[in-house]
Amino acid sequence: MEPFGQVESRISRKYEGTGLGLPLAKQLVEMHGGTLTIASAVNVGTTVIILLPRERMIERRRHTDVQASA
Repeated sequence: MEPFGQVESRISRKYEGTGLGLPLAKQLVEMHGGTLTIASAVNVGTTVIILLPRERMIERRRHTDVQASA
C-alpha cells in the first residue's frame, strides 16, 4: 500500500480523496503491532481485516492502572 495522488483533476472530481487513507491506516495499525489486509474484487466489494495484538492492549491498560493508583 503506497500513497498516491490523482494526476488528472477531471478524474479527481469524480473520485475524491488524496489516496492517503489506507497507507495511513496501515501505518497506524503496524505501529500498534498489528496487521492490515485488504482483498478487493471488481463488482463484489472490498474486505478490510485489521488484527491487533490483545496482549499489548492488556499490558498498556495495566500500566495505566498502576500509574493512576500511584
